[in-house]
Amino acid sequence: MKSLTTIKAIVIFACTIIMMNACSSSEKENGAGIFKGFSDIGQVKLIGKGVYDSSTSTYTMSGGGINVWGTLDQHAYLYNKVSGNFSMTAKVAFEGKGVNAHRKIGIMIRDELTGDSRCAHISFHGDGLTSLQYRAEKGGITAEKVGPPNGNYIILEKIGNTIRMKTATDIKPEAVTAEIEMAFPGTFYVGLFICSHEADVLETAHFTNVEFRKL
Repeated sequence: MKSLTTIKAIVIFACTIIMMNACSSSEKENGAGIFKGFSDIGQVKLIGKGVYDSSTSTYTMSGGGINVWGTLDQHAYLYNKVSGNFSMTAKVAFEGKGVNAHRKIGIMIRDELTGDSRCAHISFHGDGLTSLQYRAEKGGITAEKVGPPNGNYIILEKIGNTIRMKTATDIKPEAVTAEIEMAFPGTFYVGLFICSHEADVLETAHFTNVEFRKL
């Protein structure tokens, strides 16, 4: 009986450890605020993070990565997995002067959490460039449609196969400043991102007035 009791104790202990490890893993994958997930996309050298301050309704993200462009992306990403039509809004701001003028923050839709995934995103750059950038094919080249500069208040919308960018400076945008035709069938990822454009640098940005609506 003692032997059987010992075996049971060992089994219970092992199951407890497995459950604790599973919870720990889940906690590491958790997002912040309205976002259920957080991930570094691509083989980033420095690990990013995303946190939410409920007292100010502000998301603060830190991230590295060499770029969100070309055939591969590297960036930090706060996201939800969704489907159908939507509108996501955010007012974005970098923290500090930064290192590279091409650092990027914004709102992104992706098929997958891989660096070469099909994607579309509003990218607000460190030098004020604001554009709708997209990779139409997995592993393909990124293209863009440039909007008015300094568009720090942004809305990304998906209506059917139309992806729309609305931008303005400091006020909530109403006008569409760029759009593309790109299908995102089934489920996909939508959220906030930051890329430092420097492998050895973490940049920080703040996102306020964040809102997600199904259309």
